Amino acid sequence: MVLLMVSCSADTGQVSPSSPNLSAPSAPPQSASSSGQDERAAVESAYSAFWSRTLRTDDEPEETWRAAMAAVAVDPQLTTTLNAMRRQKQAGINVYGDVTARIQSVRIDGASAMVSDCQDASRTGQADAATGDPKTVGVSRNPVSADLRRDSTDGRWRVAKVAFPGGTC
Repeated sequence: MVLLMVSCSADTGQVSPSSPNLSAPSAPPQSASSSGQDERAAVESAYSAFWSRTLRTDDEPEETWRAAMAAVAVDPQLTTTLNAMRRQKQAGINVYGDVTARIQSVRIDGASAMVSDCQDASRTGQADAATGDPKTVGVSRNPVSADLRRDSTDGRWRVAKVAFPGGTC
């Protein structure tokens, strides 16, 4: 897992994202008349943006991390991700690559949403910060479950919690 975003599997040494950063734009505020399809698209966009930002933010100065991640995440995931990024930096680890979301389902209930994903993380992992040499590589079929919340002030969806239930999908 991408400790900050990624943490290693104990048995295989493979990586599976756990607290990622995406740098895709946040979804625009949704009006009360948005269709279910528009709402689903906004949730999917926010979920993908989270992963993109998670995998890019550690390349930026540490003092910018909170603002960058707050655009796509809320607590408890925001704090979890920032703490993981700091631990990785202290350990001399960077995250590399990209993940591909293969969203299986989206359930929306008011200002809450649940995304089930069979993420392809086979092109991401942890690398030695000094040399850039890969230390781990993710798996191609990584089950991910994410809770998202819609902000009442700006209407944007943000990731509130990411879980990796294990197994394959």
